[in-house]
Amino acid sequence: MTPNFFTADGLRRLRQEIKDLEQFIKVDIAEDLNVAAAHGDLRENAEYSAAKEKQALSMAQLRSLRERLRSPQVVSKKDFPDDIVTLLKWVRIKDLDTDMVEERIILCDGDTDLDKGIISYTSPLAAALIGHKKGEVVEAQLPGGVRRLEILDFEFYDEA
Repeated sequence: MTPNFFTADGLRRLRQEIKDLEQFIKVDIAEDLNVAAAHGDLRENAEYSAAKEKQALSMAQLRSLRERLRSPQVVSKKDFPDDIVTLLKWVRIKDLDTDMVEERIILCDGDTDLDKGIISYTSPLAAALIGHKKGEVVEAQLPGGVRRLEILDFEFYDEA
């Protein structure tokens, strides 16, 4: 079974998200279903149908989150070499077509925060960068097309 990598904090957040969702399903959705059912005929009860749909979506989300916990592996800096781009690294890259310089932090799925430049190691950009050294040029197949990127610098991310 392929491990799912997590930082210790990311694993804690995922477990809390699962706990919160379980509570939401047990309490809030159950209450919505009871209130809607009290309105009578369930076959023509839009409120009941909406609550059942919310329940189904929440249960699917819960299954997906639990699946990520099937084989968790907490990683730390000691698990990775210093001389190549890996998980737990801050990376500065330059787009060779636009000369735009960007910084990204490659962490685990549970840590992703695009507003802070934190991407998952499973993302197409991270996949293109991982395993390469400073000064190398990589081609990244991204949703917007292929980008040629030069790795300007990288180091372990202090907060990982």
